[in-house]
Amino acid sequence: MTRWLRRLIYSLTLAVARLWPRSRVQTYRLTVLKLDNLGDAVLALGAVRVLLKEYGESETLLVVSSVAEPLFRAEFPRMDLLVLPAFCQRYFPDLIAFLWRHLVGLRAISTESLICLRHQPSDYLHIIAHLIGAKKCYALRWEKDWENVSLTFPRVTTAPYPTDPAGQCLELEAHRSLLSLLLEKQVSIQSILPVISSARPVDGTDLLVCPVAGTPIRHYPPDLLAAAIRSAIGTTPMKIAFCLPPGANTEPWRRAMDDAGLRETSWHQPTSQSGLLELIAAAGVVLAVESAPAHLATAMDKPGVFLLGGGHFGMFAPWQTSHRQIWLQHAMECYQCRWHCIHPEPYCITHIQPKVVAQALSEVCSRTEPPM
Repeated sequence: MTRWLRRLIYSLTLAVARLWPRSRVQTYRLTVLKLDNLGDAVLALGAVRVLLKEYGESETLLVVSSVAEPLFRAEFPRMDLLVLPAFCQRYFPDLIAFLWRHLVGLRAISTESLICLRHQPSDYLHIIAHLIGAKKCYALRWEKDWENVSLTFPRVTTAPYPTDPAGQCLELEAHRSLLSLLLEKQVSIQSILPVISSARPVDGTDLLVCPVAGTPIRHYPPDLLAAAIRSAIGTTPMKIAFCLPPGANTEPWRRAMDDAGLRETSWHQPTSQSGLLELIAAAGVVLAVESAPAHLATAMDKPGVFLLGGGHFGMFAPWQTSHRQIWLQHAMECYQCRWHCIHPEPYCITHIQPKVVAQALSEVCSRTEPPM
């Protein structure tokens, strides 16, 4: 589809949708638009808390994805939430089906200000902002051409997406700069660090291993993972538990652990986010690839070692609540490849040596200092 034709189709769709009659309108001072996956939702928790202190819970609406809904409901139980799909990939049938289901509800909302905490713009987000009647929008100015965009936010003021993380991940720095723009005052990084308040972490003794990320290319090979665990428990004896998503294939991990002589391993596949949080909260130390469990553990200030690849290095990680978290990586010249790997395997991950992982596990197990 050519650019001008795409722009015409989306513009006409929006124009027709805005003619739809409104039902009883509910007005908010602020709407926070954060449609994303679970790990990205965790990174926005601190920013949302700062906004709620300024605008009040009764005058703020959170627009969140169905996958992140349990987290936001647990963290903000008195908030009004509008739950929508995280993404809309195609005009037809995805966007048309979305409008058919949600147009009436969106048209029934009016907001003085809307702030979009997703870094990358999309026509899906733009249409939502238009339909809920946002009088003014605040969004990040995303310069990278990763997605075709035909529309814009209405009456928008933008802050540039940062290029220098200033010691933190770019996503957190982006939230800080955007909130500073909206609130017309400087917001500190410390004030927007994510915190999980709905969970009650304890000082556990188990090693909880979360080996699965959103895409297999981000996984640490099972044989290397098993070797790292075997080396780690040789110096710091721990019980071992694996946590994988429901329906995930456990066989490669079980086989690698058996081959390493680590057969006394428990296996968990929690079917709810509360179950996942309970496992992480009860762990002694968490070993994970860069994924939602890594962000949840860091937001709970659990001791953890997290394996970070270079596909989006610096954007979503590394970040810390305290020195109890260590992020490991193997620097490559091809960083920022967006996971379009040019090598036979992702060396940025597979070249992290098991002995380095084991040493990091021993280090975080010995660290007890409070959060920074």
